[in-house]
Amino acid sequence: MLRIMILGAHPDDPDSGAGGLIALLSENGHEVIAVSFTRSGLTGKMGSFEENARINEREAIMAFQLLGAKIIFLNFKDGNVWVTRESLEEVREVFEKHAPDLVITHWPIDTHSDHRSVGILTIGAVRKIASEKRPLLYFYEVMTGVQTHCFIPEIYIDITEKAEIKKKACYLHKNCFPETWYPVHEKMMKFRGLEMGVKYAEAFISYERKYVHILKNLIKT
Repeated sequence: MLRIMILGAHPDDPDSGAGGLIALLSENGHEVIAVSFTRSGLTGKMGSFEENARINEREAIMAFQLLGAKIIFLNFKDGNVWVTRESLEEVREVFEKHAPDLVITHWPIDTHSDHRSVGILTIGAVRKIASEKRPLLYFYEVMTGVQTHCFIPEIYIDITEKAEIKKKACYLHKNCFPETWYPVHEKMMKFRGLEMGVKYAEAFISYERKYVHILKNLIKT
């Protein structure tokens, strides 16, 4: 079985973009680790950055437990994730420490600067790993048309049976106002499902075409 890391700028990015896939991968025996670069301190109902960050972290842990995964947090500041030599090295060290077989990250054409930076940092960090240890790299979408742009899927995953648990996980991020963004994702899942010929689907792009098929083959049907 494989170790798979799903990277996101904020605690609710990995499950909003790939929560159905996460649940399916976990069910199939793979180890799934979500990585949140920030704790979304700028988002929340509390009176301070620190209090929002604390609550968002706690809620994210519960959300990913529900999906059968765990989440780790990096110490980037919400709204201030930038591509620098130092940040690239920090992400590379995460990969060296956890040795993932496969990495899924933000599609870097995105209106949110944190999302763009995470996508670009992931590409750079993966490319710094020796070829024999280099994880396979894929991209997911978030709030397509609002945030993600120019996303033309290569891979579709039928998540119909996991749509409800994905919704429950996303709504566990209570402090991050899921009622404002989850409905967009539900429309996305329905649209990708129409493209695939199922009720709900999630869509992905591979960094290299030679392994485009591998992600889908991790799910037993």
